[in-house]
Amino acid sequence: MSTLFRSVFTVAILLLAFGLLTEAFHLMNQPSDRALMGGIAMILGLVLAVPMILHTLWRRN
Repeated sequence: MSTLFRSVFTVAILLLAFGLLTEAFHLMNQPSDRALMGGIAMILGLVLAVPMILHTLWRRN
């Protein structure tokens, strides 16, 4: 995989993560306890998934 290809995917993943993060904050701003827990779960999922995906993408074989 070339560096340009990896860079494009990195930017795409980061933009997707930013969109999901803003949606999680929107959920946390709702008056429901279920929405609050859903937003927290989404943020924790992003904290775990995004670095793992980027590490897999940039790992040298």
